[in-house]
Formats: sequence, structure tokens, C-alpha cells
Amino acid sequence: MLFIKSGKGSDQSDEQIISEFRTSQDNALIGILFDRYNHLVFAVSMKYLKDEDDSKDAVIRIFEKLPKDLLTYTIQNFGSWLHTVTKNDCLRFLSKKKNHFPLLDNIAGNFEEDEETFINQYLPFLDPALTQLNDEQRICIELFYIQNLSYQEVTEKTGYNMNQVKSHIQNGKRNLRIILLKKANDNR
Repeated sequence: MLFIKSGKGSDQSDEQIISEFRTSQDNALIGILFDRYNHLVFAVSMKYLKDEDDSKDAVIRIFEKLPKDLLTYTIQNFGSWLHTVTKNDCLRFLSKKKNHFPLLDNIAGNFEEDEETFINQYLPFLDPALTQLNDEQRICIELFYIQNLSYQEVTEKTGYNMNQVKSHIQNGKRNLRIILLKKANDNR
């Protein structure tokens, strides 16, 4: 996909650009959004992927898919929506690299569905589910699974003792399973 840089629309709001794109399907409008937000998509990708090349690839994947998404979804706040799309894309990417994001594999192992079904059905709810955990569980799970720290590193970073860290992780995983199942069932 080629994004054409255009002076046109640079003073328009995101909503105006999206509305105009839905009417004209002019890729130059996607180029304007790219110019405005590629740095955000890259920064969010770096936060999750921690790899410059993978993050650049994520920017390309997201903006190549953007025209179809703009025609499919109703978007209230483009910046927030794009942040969520980016985060979910990164989590999907990481989940495919089994050893880099074991939280999904760990939780998925407790469901009867295959991994692809699990990822498609539950991944969109993972980040909101993490925010529903208490602070201790959320912090320990993010450090252990997302940042790939060892139990010892989590204890050093949080000040919790080893038994507390293990307990917060175990209880957090159980609570995530419950939250994810409930969310998925509510959306059926």
C-alpha cells in the first residue's frame, strides 16, 4: 500500500479525515493519519515488542489494515482507538512467539479451545482484564509475563517476598481466566 503525502487535510480533525476517507477512499487521507500517528504506533509497539524491526513491521501492518478498519468500525476517538489496535496487534504478535509471551499460553492451556480460537476470542479482553486485577496481582503478572522478569527480579522490583510474588501471580492468572471467560460469554 502506498501512502501519498498530501498538504490537503493537515488542518482537519481526525474525525473529518476519517469521514472524508469513508466517502472518497482516497489513500492520501490515510497518509495524513500516518504522518500524525506513526510515531505513536511505533512507540506503543516498542513498549510491547521491545524490538525496533518488529515495531517498524507493526506500524506497517496497522496502517496497511487501516483503510479497511476505517470502513468497518465506528471510531469515536481515533488516537485512543489506534492505541488499542496497536496494543492488540503487538499482543497477537507476541502470542505467536510462544516463548516471548507465555501468559496467553498459560491461560489458554486452561481452556478447551485451540490456541487460534483462544487468541481471537479472548485477546481483545486481556488488557482490560489486567486492569481489573488488584494492583499486586497486575504488577506481578505484568513484570513476570510481559516484561519476562524472573521471580527474583519481581521480588526485587516490587519489594514483595518470593511467596507473595508467587501467590499474586497464581491468583492473578486464576482471576484473569474468570474475567476472560465472563467477557467472552457476555459477548456471545
